[in-house]
Amino acid sequence: MRRAFVGLSIPPLSFSRLLHAGLLSASILCLSAFSGTSASAQRNNPLIEQGEGLYDELRFEEALQVLSAALVRSGNTNEDRATIFRLLAFTYNALGRDEESAGAYRSLLSLSPDYEPEGTVAPRVRTFFSQVRTQWESEGRPGLPPPAPVTIAHRSPAQQDRTVAVQLRASLEDPSQRVERLVLAYRQGTNDVFRRVDCDRDGDDFLATIPGEDVRPPLVEYYFEAVDGSGLPVAARGDVAAPLRIAVEAEQEGGIATKWWFWTAVGVGVAAAIVTTVVVVRNNSGGPEQGTLIVNPR
Repeated sequence: MRRAFVGLSIPPLSFSRLLHAGLLSASILCLSAFSGTSASAQRNNPLIEQGEGLYDELRFEEALQVLSAALVRSGNTNEDRATIFRLLAFTYNALGRDEESAGAYRSLLSLSPDYEPEGTVAPRVRTFFSQVRTQWESEGRPGLPPPAPVTIAHRSPAQQDRTVAVQLRASLEDPSQRVERLVLAYRQGTNDVFRRVDCDRDGDDFLATIPGEDVRPPLVEYYFEAVDGSGLPVAARGDVAAPLRIAVEAEQEGGIATKWWFWTAVGVGVAAAIVTTVVVVRNNSGGPEQGTLIVNPR
């Protein structure tokens, strides 16, 4: 059974976000009535149900990350994709990102031309999507272009020292020039939400840096996402459900004697041919006298 909106545990939000969420409460309730949320769609791609659950809980940023990952997963049916585009359209709208919301809604219409938001959707939201539909129809109701494959090539480093920035490099194979930008999403291993930064171009490659302050034990997780002109993902290397990982070694406790390089140095010293030690002895008159003791280890 679908969870009702009343009684949800709402995470801390700004006043403006709470106001916006209140305006959208009716639209959240109406989402379960859309035929795209079929059991088969959820079985084909479990991220769809997960993203919808996050949306229902008003965890919009997390829902966006999961739904973006769902969209670029292989094996999606047209019904799956329609469901994802619908959820993305409402999620982007809840975040006030109108351009991406319109792009997702247009993609939904290309797969489900007869779709209309339920009558319980807030008037402001219905007006917005109605305007998107009008524009789409004025352009001749264009469908989605054939999905040309986009590939992200990247080699992940296995390990990094703590607090040392990680520079990452990636390249694209994009025959149809669909990709407008490449985004790096990263988080320290104990955090929940990925931070997103645009990659910089370096010739034919893309560069991005994870700041040293975010490189902490036990690991750093990240993924790359290629985004088209509508702000929708078209390819990924890793994703929110299966990120790439870099191990970050924890600092050992106990001082210098616990450092691996200390014992390596000791071992080298013991293995040396001669160890020289300065000792202090007393002469016949009782005064101190410095001497040298030569030890030949066998």
